Amino acid sequence: MRRITRVSWVVALGMTALSVATGCGGGKGGSGAPGSDAGSSDGGESTSTDASGSTGTDARTGAAADGAGTTGTDAGAMTANDGGGTTGTDSGAMLGGDGAGGVPGGQPGAGTTVSGCQIFPNDNPWNVAIDGPDVEIIHTYDSQLPQGTSSHPDFGDYTKNHYGIPYNVVDAEQLDEPTKFNLYASQSDPGPGGWVGTNPVTANASTGTTAYPFFGGMHIEGDPALGAAPGNQDQHGIVLQQGQTGCTSYEAWHCVASSSPPFVCANGAVFDLTSNALRPAGWTSADAAGLSILAGLVKYSEVQAGAVTHAIRVTFNSTQAGYIPPATHASGSFALGSAYPPMGLRLRLKATVATSSYLTASQVIMAAMKKYGLMVADIGSDWYFQGDSDDRWADMAPDGQDTLIDEMSGDFDNLTGADFEVVYTGDPVATGL
Repeated sequence: MRRITRVSWVVALGMTALSVATGCGGGKGGSGAPGSDAGSSDGGESTSTDASGSTGTDARTGAAADGAGTTGTDAGAMTANDGGGTTGTDSGAMLGGDGAGGVPGGQPGAGTTVSGCQIFPNDNPWNVAIDGPDVEIIHTYDSQLPQGTSSHPDFGDYTKNHYGIPYNVVDAEQLDEPTKFNLYASQSDPGPGGWVGTNPVTANASTGTTAYPFFGGMHIEGDPALGAAPGNQDQHGIVLQQGQTGCTSYEAWHCVASSSPPFVCANGAVFDLTSNALRPAGWTSADAAGLSILAGLVKYSEVQAGAVTHAIRVTFNSTQAGYIPPATHASGSFALGSAYPPMGLRLRLKATVATSSYLTASQVIMAAMKKYGLMVADIGSDWYFQGDSDDRWADMAPDGQDTLIDEMSGDFDNLTGADFEVVYTGDPVATGL
């Protein structure tokens, strides 16, 4: 299993700290091939476990209201979810350009709804369509984007092979339970009740305690044994909490499976799904880019409904030490040149790529890659794109020979780096690194 060490100088709240984290790049795709991302991994779950222990289908309830007339939230006028009393990143300034979501020529999309929750506003970068005629295509990164490497669906079933990044859906009444962060607390968000004791953000501390709506038996990436140390596994823990006026995603990394609180993870990020606010510049999240993992996962329910209406998270083995908002953090090497892809880079499948000969499920994802594209979210195997962990991905394929995910993997083997192009959304920055 490939081990990756993240090292970054972080400037937050006017203080400087050395942050070091070790993650695993050995996630698994549907075909069993090793190699995924290291700071967030492969897969998730559409049949999400709820807090009562029952299993509920993550039903895509239809497209959200058209957001073409809405105005994106200016995070500069908001307080970031950092618990440190700091002002959030001004997304109006950082997401430059005349288009929606910081994409010149981009347009608000149909919106994405999961378990009754809209996943960010329609003009959020994840939801913005980038297939219009005014979107600019650049070739800055062509030399370091592996042109001959195939794309790969990095997700699958939860119970048997533990592929994918699972998420758990809870209602607004779910109790917040003690949750400890033991590595990146200084770049973490507290739960609704704030920090318990010392505020690790203002204290620039690696450890801290708060309360998240986590629960015993929640699905964690890789389905680790109770008490098992993360080691080389990413072990993401994600909870989507439904609300009366909006939903919230709680996302953590290197979580230890537990039957009862306190729950222990390396760090935590809280995303208000009604807002376009970015994390503070230089801050990581449960992935290296500082982005929401939940927003970028291909979900089984979306594919079955016939439409994925958001960008899809993707990984590359070598990235530069820079990021393009909405990313707020980088995990690359300063030794690598500017031709290497930065975190937050947006790519799309070329419109000329023929897809009609592939499985219907593959065509749904390929259509999303053309309209909404891919967003670089973490370090991992080149051209691996992530999805949820759902046992239904293991259903038999149409020909009755393999699992659906294996059949899809065969389809995506035919799509290589040469079939994708880079969409201009801004130049990389290194603020806070």
